[in-house]
Amino acid sequence: SLLDKAGAGNYFIKSAFALLGHMRGGPGKAAVVSSAATGLISGSSIANVVTTGTFTIPLMKRVGYRPDQAGAVEVSSSVNGQIMPPVMGAASFVMAEFMGVSYTSVMLAAAIPALFYYGALFAAIHFNAIRGGLQGIPREELPDLRQLMWRQGHLFIPVLIIFALLLQGYTATYAAILSTASVWALSWLRRETRVGLRGAVEALR
Repeated sequence: SLLDKAGAGNYFIKSAFALLGHMRGGPGKAAVVSSAATGLISGSSIANVVTTGTFTIPLMKRVGYRPDQAGAVEVSSSVNGQIMPPVMGAASFVMAEFMGVSYTSVMLAAAIPALFYYGALFAAIHFNAIRGGLQGIPREELPDLRQLMWRQGHLFIPVLIIFALLLQGYTATYAAILSTASVWALSWLRRETRVGLRGAVEALR
């Protein structure tokens, strides 16, 4: 919630479009990457669709995707957000408790199918774009990646922090607390990402 308040969701979406939007079927490919990136922090398929879909679906339709295709790409991209480490759905905690293993073990096991899934989906969208003759968005209409990294790149650091803490064997609760605190501290590096005390309290309710 704090990352979203600081603008991380918007940053992930714009970064994906800056990287891939100009390619064949670019908005569809950007939907895959932005949904995977949003899945890193949300652990919710529904939240993933709501966050990314309102932006990606209109742009997919603009370059020639049929409405049902655009919706299918977005849902397919977002549905596995709940198994994209490090923040996964509630089932992952139940699995860890049931099997008597650490959350980190479940997270590492989930990373393999998640990456294969998104890789296969990206390839399917690419080949369908070639078959359908879909084009991308002109580069001049896309965000500048260097400017995005300069203005909002620090919002990805908390994701790296939670990854590092979990891989070092710390509990999910400890990792979540420290990474959440880092979100609030790092948000103050830029005026446009700054989250005040009132905003932080609202986000954590």
